[in-house]
Amino acid sequence: MKNDDLGDFALPRDDSGVSVKAAETPELVTPYDEFRYPGKFYPHASPERMAALATLFGLKPAPVERCRVLELGCGEGGHLVPLAYALPESRFLGVDLSQASIGRARELADRVGVRNIEFLAQDLTKFPADGGEFDYIIAHGLFSWVPEDAQQALLDICGRHLAPEGVAYISYNTFPGAHLRQIPRDLTLFHTRAISDPAAKVREAYKIVESILAAMPEPSLERELLRKVAARYKTSDALTRFDLLAEVNEPVYFLDFMEQAAACGLQFVAESDIKFMRTAHLPESARKWLDAIPDRLLREQYLDFIHCRGFRKTILCRAGHRLDLEVTPERMSRLMVAGSLRPSRPITDFHSGEEIEFRTVHGQVISCKEAMPKAIYLEMGAAFPRALRYDELRARACRRLGYDKPLDAEMEAKLIRMLVSSLANGVAGFHVYQPPFRTEVGARPLASAMTRIQAESGGPVSSMYLASFMLEDSIMRDLLLLLDGSRDRRQMLSALQARPGVDSAHMVTAEAIERALKRLADYGMLIG
Repeated sequence: MKNDDLGDFALPRDDSGVSVKAAETPELVTPYDEFRYPGKFYPHASPERMAALATLFGLKPAPVERCRVLELGCGEGGHLVPLAYALPESRFLGVDLSQASIGRARELADRVGVRNIEFLAQDLTKFPADGGEFDYIIAHGLFSWVPEDAQQALLDICGRHLAPEGVAYISYNTFPGAHLRQIPRDLTLFHTRAISDPAAKVREAYKIVESILAAMPEPSLERELLRKVAARYKTSDALTRFDLLAEVNEPVYFLDFMEQAAACGLQFVAESDIKFMRTAHLPESARKWLDAIPDRLLREQYLDFIHCRGFRKTILCRAGHRLDLEVTPERMSRLMVAGSLRPSRPITDFHSGEEIEFRTVHGQVISCKEAMPKAIYLEMGAAFPRALRYDELRARACRRLGYDKPLDAEMEAKLIRMLVSSLANGVAGFHVYQPPFRTEVGARPLASAMTRIQAESGGPVSSMYLASFMLEDSIMRDLLLLLDGSRDRRQMLSALQARPGVDSAHMVTAEAIERALKRLADYGMLIG
């Protein structure tokens, strides 16, 4: 792909008009060359999520279907390539220090067939001053794991290259929760200090933690804390290598991070995971105390202490924008709402006051007694995986309830609070873009090329509506690999039954395939 394919943020040109590539960092060996960290798609770090929350808080971000995106620390492209695939009219640039990771990212992009993406192997401190403007800048899992000069460069890039209405996402380790991880980190770093082989360091880290756990008195608070932290790292050798055993891993307090960001002309918008911003679940005395704090940033810092928070996913914009934290019907009308909620039993009378339980495809459960939430959740579930414009969702719910007049201001405000609460609880999503995907299963189903490639690795797969799913069902994963648009039901059944190791007791049935196809459609993974 040529640099002029990048449009407004093409890398610099010389006077002849010929595209010239910004100097890449001379090849050097990084920890990511010696021990791979394939990465994955992170829904909370997608431009669509950033745009929806920015809109919710009163900003007017660029349309995600045609925008300019920069990811710093893009690694092997596990996050950026799915975005480029899902948003083909947008332009993407990924930057990472590791030459090996950038090479793998380019290979992944070529394999998926995306042409709207470019990768650059470069030190953050050498990012070109004339690199252009970006509507969205992403830095996930980078800030806390690089030296101070690179941290400053990251914030400087956001301050210099973020478009006037642009939005940035930066994640980082935070105190006070990071204090809990310091004990196993000190232990494993000490124990592996003389080991140079990365894989051996990881193995020895697991061993010493298990040895210390076995020696600690049970029960004890110290043992339980170590056990919980250790369990998190056991899920991933890469996480252990690049977090627990990282050469640099410097958590910060939220207020200190925001002081650095403010010095670069940036201000706080929200957390991408807004459940940590809510206070409704806290005791009344705590709510009153927090609500009385006029400084929003200070209130956020106290919330970190309340939650013992160890990781943040912070959304920023340029300083000077006036944020409006009171969500209005007008602003909601710019958003779409989606949710996979299904009632546990048929609803015969919305006004009975009977409690009804709803469940999502991810397994979250929420219950309600009032008529409007029941109608809203039912309409959301009926439309899923499609999102509905807020105005349309409200109108559908009102029709279902037999309301022949518009909602009054008090009822609408209550409805909006309920939807924001549903967002915070993870049972609903706010969106600004409706991606193309199939909700009906055709005769020869076609899954996205990105999803099929992700399924090969055994890790999570991303949908066209930019959600992430772990396919625990082996039938569903194996079926997904077959959905290239060339097979009908009979051919799928034959291929799955012919898998090595499948005996008569575990034979796949036509009914199982149909159920799996329906679930894949519900997940937004079919495009044909």
